[in-house]
Amino acid sequence: RAFRFATLGLTRSRSTKRKFSLTAKSVSCKTKLKGTYTAKDGLIKQSFTFKEDNMVEISAFGINVEGEYEIEGDTITIRYSLLNLSYDMQKSFAKEGDSIFIDGVEFVKEK
Repeated sequence: RAFRFATLGLTRSRSTKRKFSLTAKSVSCKTKLKGTYTAKDGLIKQSFTFKEDNMVEISAFGINVEGEYEIEGDTITIRYSLLNLSYDMQKSFAKEGDSIFIDGVEFVKEK
């Protein structure tokens, strides 16, 4: 999950009246994954292998494709190309323990 919070910076002027100014910075922490997650149930084997630098390998129906992923809040976006066509896949996302849920399907991390 993405967490957003503000950091506050206080500065004081050198005058005797002690003036303060307040600044806020928005900081975003994005979810990073590493490892292979395989569908818990299903008729076909599906998996996502998350690598460094937001790269992911998707395996389904015996086809493997590589792409980039980004998780923001409860949404995962995966960008990949297949047969010279580009795709942007946006699905719901959640993480609980060793499992991730993409569009409601549970994928369990391989040990």
